[in-house]
This record gives sequence, C-alpha cells and structure tokens, in this order.
Amino acid sequence: MGGSADNANDQIASTVSSLPELMERKKRVDMHINLATALSDGIRARNLDKFFETEEKIMTKTTLEESVLETLKDSNVGTPEDKLRLFIIYYLSTSDLPESDLQQYLDALQESGCDTSCIKYLEKLKQISSLHTVTQNKLNSATGSYSSMSNMFKYVKQSSKFMMEGVKSLVVGHRKLPVTRIVDSLSELKHSPQTDSFLLLDPKIYRKTQDTAPPKNTFSHVFVFVVGGGSYVEYQNLMTYAEQHPDKRIVYGSSELLTSNNFLDQLNKLGAATL
Repeated sequence: MGGSADNANDQIASTVSSLPELMERKKRVDMHINLATALSDGIRARNLDKFFETEEKIMTKTTLEESVLETLKDSNVGTPEDKLRLFIIYYLSTSDLPESDLQQYLDALQESGCDTSCIKYLEKLKQISSLHTVTQNKLNSATGSYSSMSNMFKYVKQSSKFMMEGVKSLVVGHRKLPVTRIVDSLSELKHSPQTDSFLLLDPKIYRKTQDTAPPKNTFSHVFVFVVGGGSYVEYQNLMTYAEQHPDKRIVYGSSELLTSNNFLDQLNKLGAATL
C-alpha cells in the first residue's frame, strides 16, 4: 500500500511539474488553430478557391465554367486586387485580345474599384515583344549599328518575357518560376536560351580568354540575389527545388521583398508613367 501511494504521489508531482510546459504547448497549438481558422475564413470570404481554380484553368488552357468577365463583374467575390490579378494572368495568357474586348474588361475592373494603370504598362511590354519579332529578320541581315540595335531589342524582349512569365506565375502550382529555371540550368550545366548569354566568372582564372572551358562539375552552393523586388513565392519555389535536390544549398535575397499588393502598386506606377 505504501509503495502504491508513493508511486501515485510521484506521478502527481511529475504532472504538476510538467504543467508549465503543457500550458506552453497548448498556447502554441491554439495559436496555430487561430491562424488556420483566420486563413480559412479569409479564403471563404474572398472566394480565393474560385480565383485559384480559374487562374489554373487559364494557365492550362482549360475551358472555364464562368467567363473571366463574369467573374470581374460579380460583386460578391474577391477584392479589387484579386480581380486585377486574375485579369493580369488572363491578359498575359491571351495572345490577341481585341481592343473592344479589352475595354469591356477595363470597364468591369474600374467599376469594381481597380486601378487599371498597370494594364497600359503590360500592353507596352507585349508591343515590344511583337516589335522584336517583326524587325528581327531585317536586323539579322545588317551589321554595325544595326547589330547593336538587334542586341538591344533582344535584351528588351528577354526582359519583358521574364517579367510577364513572373506575373503569370502568380499561380505557382508545381511549376518552376523563371528564377528557379535559371538556377536549375546554371547549377546543373544545362543548355537553355535563358542562360546562354550569362557570363562565367571563375576566380581561378586570372585572364579571360576565348578558349575558357565551361565548368565540368555541377554547383551545389547557389546564391540568388534579385536586383529589385523579390517575393516569398520565388523564395518558396526555390526552397521546393532545393528539397528535390538535397545536394544543393540555396540562399535567396533581393533588394526588397514585395507583397502581392506591393507588386500591383509598382505595376500601376509604371503604367501611370507610360500614359
């Protein structure tokens, strides 16, 4: 009897001594439950699941159950920013949108309270890409200053394409973003049009010669720095890539980290400057 009583007392004492730790664990669990509940409520309130499904179908060229225009006009779903992001993805995924149709979308966005200045900037980017295609054949047959002009058009087109792919990749899914594709090509020594013009700076080579041989071994340590706005989506995409390649260590940085609304604000400022 005495032994049983002692064991019971020891168990009670152990339980009492562990109460602070148990209470701390409960606080953490409650915090995560509150966060999950708040996220779930936000998703339902803004119908983000509907936006995500629509954006995925736009990206994969799947038939939509409801047109983008109908979604933009629906006052019961999303915020103005949600609708603007949806249309940006649709606009960049559509090769040829008639001016009359574009105006209908812009009217619907403006009625929802959206600042549509960014569309003017994206329209300019698409025009630059088209201009490159039209003039490339003429520039290819020229030399001298025309060759420099060709290089300029090539650079501008690559920059605009990179930017548009980044915008379209707001819905990531399981796809690699442009930055991740570049890291994959460079670190794995893969041939890619995106990285053909990249320079190799090898500290072991004191003088650059035309006979400099490309590296033979893949790279396991990668430092990525975006000059300009970076995003958590890019970082997360790189970390997912790193998990799939356990031999790689990737560090990501940027001049500033942007939220989705920060990004739209920057696009609108660029669009206002082109008006």
